[in-house]
Amino acid sequence: MNNHFAAVGEKPTDGNYEHGVQVIDEDKEFNTNITDYLRVTDVAEAGFNYHLISVFGSQSTGKSTLLNNLFGTEFSVMSETERRQTTKGIWMSKNKRIESAGKKMADNILVMDVEGTDGRERGEDQDFERKSALFALATSEVLIVNIWEHQDKQSTPRSLLFFVIRDHLGNTPLANLQTTLIQDLTKIWTSISKPSGLEGAKIEDYFDFGFAALPHKILQAEKFVEEVRKLGARFSPANRSGSKENGTHGEEELQGGIFLPDYHRRIPADGFSVYAEGIWDQIVHNKDLDLPTQQELLAQFRCDEIAKEVIAAFDVILAPLEEKQVEASNLGKILVLANLGVTGSEARQKCVNAFQTQASRYHKKVYGEKRIELESKIDGRLKTLYQGQLAASHKGGVAAFTDAVSSQVKAGQKAGGGYEFAEIVSSEKEKALKVFKTEAQSLAIQGVPWTNFKPQYQLYEADLDEVSGRLRKEEMRRLATRVERWVKSRLGDAIGVEFNKLGSGRGGSGAPEEGEKPDTEKDLWDRIWNVFTDIVNEAESRFVDRAKSFDASEEEVVVGLWRLRRKSWVGLREKIEEEVMEGNILLKLRENFEDKFRYDEAGVPRIWRPTDDIEGVYTKARESTLTLIPLLSRFRLSSTYAPPDLVSFIGHQPAGVEAGDEEDLAPIGGVDEEEGKSLEEEMTVLSESKRQDLVVRFKKTADGVYVEAKRGAIGGVAQVPLYFYGILLALGWNEIWMVLRNPFLFILLLLIAGGTYVAYTLNLLGPMMQMSNAAVNQGMDIAKHSLREFIANSDMARQALAVPADQSRDDSIGMDTLDSRGKKTAAPAKKDDDDDDI
Repeated sequence: MNNHFAAVGEKPTDGNYEHGVQVIDEDKEFNTNITDYLRVTDVAEAGFNYHLISVFGSQSTGKSTLLNNLFGTEFSVMSETERRQTTKGIWMSKNKRIESAGKKMADNILVMDVEGTDGRERGEDQDFERKSALFALATSEVLIVNIWEHQDKQSTPRSLLFFVIRDHLGNTPLANLQTTLIQDLTKIWTSISKPSGLEGAKIEDYFDFGFAALPHKILQAEKFVEEVRKLGARFSPANRSGSKENGTHGEEELQGGIFLPDYHRRIPADGFSVYAEGIWDQIVHNKDLDLPTQQELLAQFRCDEIAKEVIAAFDVILAPLEEKQVEASNLGKILVLANLGVTGSEARQKCVNAFQTQASRYHKKVYGEKRIELESKIDGRLKTLYQGQLAASHKGGVAAFTDAVSSQVKAGQKAGGGYEFAEIVSSEKEKALKVFKTEAQSLAIQGVPWTNFKPQYQLYEADLDEVSGRLRKEEMRRLATRVERWVKSRLGDAIGVEFNKLGSGRGGSGAPEEGEKPDTEKDLWDRIWNVFTDIVNEAESRFVDRAKSFDASEEEVVVGLWRLRRKSWVGLREKIEEEVMEGNILLKLRENFEDKFRYDEAGVPRIWRPTDDIEGVYTKARESTLTLIPLLSRFRLSSTYAPPDLVSFIGHQPAGVEAGDEEDLAPIGGVDEEEGKSLEEEMTVLSESKRQDLVVRFKKTADGVYVEAKRGAIGGVAQVPLYFYGILLALGWNEIWMVLRNPFLFILLLLIAGGTYVAYTLNLLGPMMQMSNAAVNQGMDIAKHSLREFIANSDMARQALAVPADQSRDDSIGMDTLDSRGKKTAAPAKKDDDDDDI
């Protein structure tokens, strides 16, 4: 078809676009490659800075010729020899002239050459010419109506109906032709049906009129070219002068040119193809043409395309961050993305700015809606990413807070317990809140309500408080455990001392259970209860003082004291049970019995003689000790002869006790009624069966002590035969006389006899003999040691006794000490009697 033009259906190339592009072909098919042409001609990026002119008129009236002369285009023109239709469909080309008649023309003028009307090729088919005319009216700013002078009654209105009257001979003035054309157009306007509410609308309300006359191209060729140049100069931006003739807007009121801003359809150049295609589709299918709707549809289409482009650029920045966050979440890791707030805010701003730059040129309402939609999509993704970031920061902050508090507490414990838990928690909480607040503020986007993360901050603070409370409870538990250990340690010593006093009152009178007993026996439980309450009171004071440093609530302190009293009582019970275990209590009863049986009232050990009343003392001591068993079997105070008021001591369960506070608490009879154990049972130390068994075992032990004492008394006075004295007198007569005749020996004998009698009388013979034996043994040891050193240090003594030299100081190994395998053999045993002691 047209040389160097891209027709509909052809694969376009840069060469095809050299002179223009076919917009609609003769078969009413729209060319979808218009945008490519606009890009090649650098119009697509012009935005609103372009103008669209269409030429309309009868076939073979020189429309293409007029455009080629006006704008330097190269539309095909009719051959002088063939006189047939050359322009089929609608063609478009860009203005190639910069100025005309010395005046600069407007930028980016697009010219559409519309197929002529009344062509013989289409005959009676006027459908295409009507639709093409409507298309030209709908899309163009200026419609050039190319008519001959005798065609002044055939025209179609447009926003600016610019009538170019061809072959004007001048017989009829241009002003008269102008008046005639406007009158005809007014009649046509009056005859057409109008939408509801616009019945009184005038044609001047929608159209301006422009007129130009051109001389005959053949008869006045030079003048034709000159007038065309002048006409081309009028295709430049214009503004209204404010004048009005006959109530119509005329060309005379335009200053500077004919491109008035009011004529522009406000369709960006890059969206013109879609806009024109939509209009043509409605025209072809005989639909009602609604230009505002078409502009909205175009705006929707272009805004969607632009949104896809900017979101693709947005994805390049955001998608890797989303992938990292999802991967960390799937792996259960805590990932806080660095500089996410800055990155996300910049990506959002770039995306919105890019969309605004390109899409704001389209229909304002649609642009506003699409911008809100775009921001909603972007913010939805950012919100998910930011919430994940805050969730990770939340989780990591809580974990870091917990670790920091725990580590400082441990450090304080290692340093000797000198730490303030409340100060540690307050300091670390302040740091954690500051870090989270900084992160949340970095994610804030000005003007975006959902980036106000105050609820998340409050939730984070609440979680920190919850963790602080949990850590405080754990610390309170550790404090309670330490205090409980201290109580048990003190009770262990104090209660042991009280039980050890059972045998210290050596009454030996065998007093009955209801009678008089030594103070160490009858008030045993009173002393134990007093010691116990004193220790617990001191422990409570320690606990309260330390709990204040934890910033513990009154409720937590009350619960802690309640637990401490319960634990202390259980510890006392355990210590008492330990003291009255079968082996321990039997040992204490034996000590009590022996204390009363082996010692007199003055505490002097008894030396039993056959004449002593061993049976009487034994009976009294045994019966006195047996009375301790009923005393030990019940925890009863001597003042009231009743158990202590354990219920009042422990107190009722506080309201703040939780399930976890009772897990490690043992039930206490009389206090925990639901356990089914009474206070009397709780105060029972020895059951009836244990008491009877203990009595039997103690009696056996006491009997053994009694038998031992009896045997000792009888064995000490064994009878000496009478003939022994006669033999002694006969054999020792000479020695007796020697002693009696020697005053010195006689006096010595008297002294020894007197001392022995005194020692016997005072029961000191046994201790004296033991001391003598010990002195002799010690003297022997000293003598052996001295002899050993003398032999070891004297060579002469060793030679005299034939003792080898001491090899203990020599590190060398003799050959005679090795066996056949080269291993050291054991040294041979020495035969000397004294070697065993070396």
